[in-house]
Amino acid sequence: MWNSSIKAEYLASTMVQVIEAYSIRGTETVLVDSINELRKQFPNCTDAEINDILSLCFEMYNMKHSDSIELVITAPETFRIKTKKTRDVVENLIKNAEKSVVMTGYSISDYFTGMLDTIIAKSQQGVYVRFYVNDIEKSRASLVKMLAYRSKYLQFFEYEKNSDDKMAASHAKILTIDSDKSLVSSANLSYHGLSGNIEMGFLVRSADKAKQIEELLKELVRMHVYKKIS
Repeated sequence: MWNSSIKAEYLASTMVQVIEAYSIRGTETVLVDSINELRKQFPNCTDAEINDILSLCFEMYNMKHSDSIELVITAPETFRIKTKKTRDVVENLIKNAEKSVVMTGYSISDYFTGMLDTIIAKSQQGVYVRFYVNDIEKSRASLVKMLAYRSKYLQFFEYEKNSDDKMAASHAKILTIDSDKSLVSSANLSYHGLSGNIEMGFLVRSADKAKQIEELLKELVRMHVYKKIS
C-alpha cells in the first residue's frame, strides 16, 4: 500500500497534532488540511489509503487515550491482594510528572517529607505544583522545607475556616498529574494513610476528569474557599 518514502516518525507526530487539534476545534478544516499534507508527502497513496491511514490513527489514538480506572489500596504487607499500593502510586505519579502536580491534603505528617525533595526538584524543573491543605499550621512542621521554595511553580493554598461551622474542613485527598491522571483516595499523606491503615481509592486515567478536578479547585480559590499562602 505505502511506498518506502513513508516515515513512521513523521506520520505519528503529524497525526497526533491533527487529532488533538480536531478534538479541540472540531472543524473539518483540520482534517482536510491533514489529508492534503499526507497526499503531498505520500503521493503514491490512493485516496482510499489516505482515509485508511486517518481512520487507523484515530482508532489507535482513542484506544491509547481512553479512560481507565484501577483500584489502589493501603494495606498491611501480609495482605495478598494483587492491586496497586497507595504509597507506590503516589511516588510514581510525582516522580513521573512532566507538566503539573495538583495535590490536596487533610493530614500531612513527617512520613511524607521523604517525597518533598522530589516535589521541590520538579518545581525547579518548571513543573507547576499546586498544594491545597486544610490547615497550614498543623502541617507546617512537615511542609517547612517546601514552603521555603515557594515560587510561581510551587504554590500553596489553605482552606478558609468556616466561622459558622467549626467542624467543617477540607477533607479531600486527591493527586492529579499532568491534567491526565488522578488518584482519588481515602488516604492521608501520612504513615498510616500510605502504609499502615486500610485505605482505598482509584487511579483514574482521564484527561476530562483531571481537568474537572483542577477547574473545581481553581473555582474554590476564586470563591475564597481556599486562599493562597504568600
